[in-house]
Order: sequence, then structure tokens, then C-alpha cells
Amino acid sequence: MGRLHPFPRHSEAFSTIPNTGAGGADSGCGVWAGGTARGGFVWQGPVSSLFPLMGSVHTVPHTQSVLERHIHLGTTHFHFCSQLCLEFVVKVLDVELVCEALQVAVTFGLGPLQDCCIAFIEAHSQEALRTRGFLELSAPALLPLLRSDKLCVDEAELVLAARSWARVGAAVLERPVAEVAAPVVRELRLALLAPAELSALEEQNQREPLIPVEQIVEAWKCHALRRGDAARGAPCRRRRGTLPREHHCFLDLPFK
Repeated sequence: MGRLHPFPRHSEAFSTIPNTGAGGADSGCGVWAGGTARGGFVWQGPVSSLFPLMGSVHTVPHTQSVLERHIHLGTTHFHFCSQLCLEFVVKVLDVELVCEALQVAVTFGLGPLQDCCIAFIEAHSQEALRTRGFLELSAPALLPLLRSDKLCVDEAELVLAARSWARVGAAVLERPVAEVAAPVVRELRLALLAPAELSALEEQNQREPLIPVEQIVEAWKCHALRRGDAARGAPCRRRRGTLPREHHCFLDLPFK
């Protein structure tokens, strides 16, 4: 599908013709074809060209992206039907775009768009986790993903993706990896990992701290007690993409 196109230039979007009100209206949506009674806004091209979600976007991890600034500019200078725009974005969503769109939705409180993006990522989890857009998500945008039971990815892969995300944020913000990861790392379900995987994670965590020690201890407690009571709920609940492991038989693992 490609990257997102930027907003139309002012010369393309604003008419120098006096405001005569000529042209057709779209029942208050603000997109006209010839003129408007609100101030001479003229657009002859397709409605999709007005939406800022198309074009080359170069974002900075954990900061406001060009895409976000374009959305803010658009909502300031243009009046258009939000439902129409949502439908358009949903149609053009692809693996490369979806995390950027999710960041915009979280930043500007666009609930329906956020829901659409999360549903798309749940269905294409492994591909989405490998994109640049995923690495550039803010912590508030990453949280709803890590809380989802419907991600089609195994927990071991999700831990690796979270580490990569935290490394990028640490490099950009010049902060420790563990500090960057702190707002989201609690959502990783370590009890789903097999003992050998948990041991390897613990060793790596000593070299590069990412996960609080007490969180790893809680995962080991589940294995030691051989029951899910110690971490009942989300930490012991499998996701849609969780691969089966022998110890899952004694965890609290109903998937709905």
C-alpha cells in the first residue's frame, strides 16, 4: 500500500476566488466541490487526498511524528466528516501503516480508529511487530496491545519485540532500557514461558535489565507451585498465538 501522502499544499486547498458559496455541499461535512459558505475552501480532487494519512512519514520514536502533526494541522484548518475519514483509513490500513495509525489514534483520542488498528494488529501480529512503526510506538499506544488476549504471537516473541522497542526508546531518550520499559513490561505474561525459556530470560535480564526481578520471581512461583493460583488472571492467560507448553496444563489458561 505504501506510505502516507502529506496534506495538500495551501495553494491546492484554498481558493483565491471570493466566497460565493458556489458548488455543492456534503451536508455539513465541510468538503465542497467548488466553494463553501464558510470561507472559500475548494477541493476538486478525491476526498481521500484531503486526509493526511498518505505519504512519506519519518517519525521520531516516542515523540510527535510528522503524521501526528499533519493530523493536528488538518483538524485545525479543515472541516471534514470524521466517519468518512475513518472508513478511508480502515480501507488503506496495511502492516506498515497500522502502528503509525494506532499512534495517531491514541495521541488524539480517536477511539474507533484505535479499535480498528488493534484488531488489525491482532490479526497480523507477527508482521506488525517487525515494523518500524511498532518500534516507534509510545508506551500508552503499546499498552493496549500487550494487554490483548487476541494477539497471534507467542509470548517468547512478544518479549523479544518488547526488548527491541525498549532499546530504541532508550537510545532516543538516552535513558536506561529498564526505565523505558517500566510502563509496559508488566503486561508480559512470563508464566507462559517454559522453565528453560524463563531461565534464559533471567540470564539475559542480568546482562541487560528489562524486567523487574519480582516479576520473574512470580513466574517461577507458578512453576514451583504447579498451579496458576499464584498469578491467576492475565499473567497466566494464554493469547491466541500462544504455543502450547507442557506446564500449561496446570496454569489458569482459559481463552475466550
